[in-house]
Amino acid sequence: MLSLTVKAPAKINLCLKLIGERSDGYTDIWSVVQTVSLFDEIDIEKKESGLSLSSNDSSIPLNESNTVAKAWAVMCQVVGTELGAKIHIGKRIPPQSGLGGGSSDAAAVLIGLCKLYDIQIDFPTLAKIGAAVGSDVPLFFGTGTSIITGRGEKVQNIGLDQNYSLFLVKPHYGMSTARAYNIAKKGLTKGRTGNIIASLQPPASAIEACRIGNDLEPVFLNEYPGAADIIEKLRSMGADYSALTGSGSGFYGFFTDEEASRKAAESFEKLWCQPVKPISLRELHDGYIG
Repeated sequence: MLSLTVKAPAKINLCLKLIGERSDGYTDIWSVVQTVSLFDEIDIEKKESGLSLSSNDSSIPLNESNTVAKAWAVMCQVVGTELGAKIHIGKRIPPQSGLGGGSSDAAAVLIGLCKLYDIQIDFPTLAKIGAAVGSDVPLFFGTGTSIITGRGEKVQNIGLDQNYSLFLVKPHYGMSTARAYNIAKKGLTKGRTGNIIASLQPPASAIEACRIGNDLEPVFLNEYPGAADIIEKLRSMGADYSALTGSGSGFYGFFTDEEASRKAAESFEKLWCQPVKPISLRELHDGYIG
């Protein structure tokens, strides 16, 4: 095999709770995440040596700061040899949206390199390797429906209903993840981690997960008050719930009426928007490894 393509799905945080500050500068979190039917496509082709990157999106860096390049470098280090690769990043997941595109792309590269070079590494081990690339990378080696804790690298697969639709909206503005967390964690109390986690239980349904809330949403809305209109408009279009995903700037509407979800696009003609469905990563990666 000389080349292959791996789909890299987006994710949403149905809820996100900040638990407490960590000694390493990160923030402990508790979040229910779901992968969805919006994909980047990662094309990987063997080459004699080194790494070359390209993309259809001129806004992303094509150097060692890219998560794809980081994933390639970590995998080369793990196997102890250079895995020559030409990688094209076909972006459909908007950057800086809270939809996990960069992390998912990194996971796809780890999967693709294993397949292309016949490297026998199972998914649990790839998740540990992925944690060295970024906090959100391990969740893309789970089932697609998970509770993530720690800085995001600890993944507990859970079972939730999948009979719903989501509508994603991204405004033209946003703030960096680092800034959002830095503002939010000013209100955190050190040493409260155990009590908070003990009070959080796996939700019985997806909508119940949504209603746990996102602790970063007030930070985003304080910075961009006009974004509240997106939340309200999604609800007026029939969403059972709407909220910020991750640190933003993407929002989601949770719909039990699929037709209403599709029609929501009519209200967001000037913004990036996309109807999606929850997906299983086990089905997506069937035929790969793990």
